[in-house]
Amino acid sequence: MIIPNIYKGEHTPSLDEVITKIIDSVAEEELALAQLISSEANKINAFVGEYSDFPTSPTNSDILKFNQSVQKIIDSVMMKEWLLYKKIEMVLTLVEKVDFKNKHILFPEDISEFGEE
Repeated sequence: MIIPNIYKGEHTPSLDEVITKIIDSVAEEELALAQLISSEANKINAFVGEYSDFPTSPTNSDILKFNQSVQKIIDSVMMKEWLLYKKIEMVLTLVEKVDFKNKHILFPEDISEFGEE
């Protein structure tokens, strides 16, 4: 399979730049998830009321539907958090296997040369 060069005529990013971009993207996604959780908390507070008095007088069915909608959002956030965790885990694995000084991937035989195991 041939992988197309998406950087035709452009600067091809270094490994350091790629890792930085991945970490930046994770940070941006975490910020977006935090904002989503905050807005969901505001929605819950508005639904329940300042004194937990349910100012809109919802029925039991309304409360269950509301709870299900909140649960869907929380489930989605948790799945996204897991994906972000795996992305960071992958970056950490990559960082462990790269000799940034010499800009090459360290294979087990390279690591043993440095006295590490």
